[in-house]
Amino acid sequence: MKKSLFTTIRIITAVFVALLPVSVTAAPKSTKTSDGIIFQFNHKKGDAVSHVATVEEEAYINGQLNNRTEFINRTSTTVESVEKDGTALLSTHYMTTQNNFINSTGRMLSWGEEDSVKIYRDKNGHLHDSDNQFLPTVQSIPSFSEEPVKIGDSWTSEGLEVHDCRELFNMEGAIEVPFTAKYTYTGDEEVDGKTLRVIEVEYKFFQDASEAGDKGGLGQDWYDSYLYGTSNGSTYAGTQGQAIQKIWWDNERGELDHYIEEFVIYMYDTFNNTFAFRGTAHGEVTDYKSVNDKDNLKKLQKKVEKYKLDNISVKQGEKGLTISLDAIQFEPDSNVLLPSEKKKIEKLGEILKEFSNDLLISGHCAARGTVRMQQQLSEERAESVASYLVDLGIRDQYHVFTQGKGAREPVASNDTEAGRIKNRRVEITIMD
Repeated sequence: MKKSLFTTIRIITAVFVALLPVSVTAAPKSTKTSDGIIFQFNHKKGDAVSHVATVEEEAYINGQLNNRTEFINRTSTTVESVEKDGTALLSTHYMTTQNNFINSTGRMLSWGEEDSVKIYRDKNGHLHDSDNQFLPTVQSIPSFSEEPVKIGDSWTSEGLEVHDCRELFNMEGAIEVPFTAKYTYTGDEEVDGKTLRVIEVEYKFFQDASEAGDKGGLGQDWYDSYLYGTSNGSTYAGTQGQAIQKIWWDNERGELDHYIEEFVIYMYDTFNNTFAFRGTAHGEVTDYKSVNDKDNLKKLQKKVEKYKLDNISVKQGEKGLTISLDAIQFEPDSNVLLPSEKKKIEKLGEILKEFSNDLLISGHCAARGTVRMQQQLSEERAESVASYLVDLGIRDQYHVFTQGKGAREPVASNDTEAGRIKNRRVEITIMD
């Protein structure tokens, strides 16, 4: 994923602190013994989960504050297959965005940059064989002891930090830094009728240039260039840092429920500059079911007909089922919804309540004005619809995302008023 020159993103999720959420399954057999509790992930082919995390980060150069940024990370993971020993192949799609929209309609989250990864995870949480060298950004957190543990017990397990510093240090590959994490099972908490096991995690990591090379994932060419000044021009000289996490684990389902984290990362270049990243993160897991099929398509179409909603169409798309508000009406050249459109969205809200999936609201407009004006208006109109859905209580603000498409995806000719009316639309996608 492309990022600005001076930023790092802790993509905190449910499987480990950094990318992949844990799969959703029916309750497994009891894992409580007289000697304690056995913590395990439970995988089942076809299981799926989505996860939203918020990362608030400050970045410093040589001790001086450079920027403050809030990132929102959304991931969706499906278990593609499960081996006999419980190891699963996970396929994860994720989106990361900065929180850009703060205006009179409320605070919404814009749809950001996307990427994907496939990786194996065993039942104890250890990850291996990622098909994306830059992901996950933190691997094998949490991972568990094979032995039962009681409150107060601790164990250690190996993990890996992976940093994408291609722009910051003029690199081609990822930086890989191994660490040993210490886990402590500190107690139980009752949350929303569930017994959650509280686990505290702490680890530190360190790597200087002499330890990098193949061990750090940079390759022998990089190491030779560092030692002998022969090639590639990378300025990376080392990194260190630490993370402290608190995990609420649902052992009845074999998955993480929610978590918080504090982290600090220091990176150094060959010019003796220090880059520091300090921040906090928190996130939660949300169950979802795939809805992008013909049965749900027919179900939505019948609901639209039942509510007698005009200028509404439903279709299957790449990201999920999409409800299109065709010819949606706003006040002239604005993002203010007309009362008639609010009534229509209220009825759609009743339909959307039947699904738990995240929503993506996409704005489109006719080809009038400049490209910049078209983009801004489409973003604002998507924001307006999203904000109204949040006000209605259909979703909270962390499970509704917006994007503006300008006039780039017309469904009719912009040469006629009838065509332009059709192109002024807002689409609501029930996300897979």
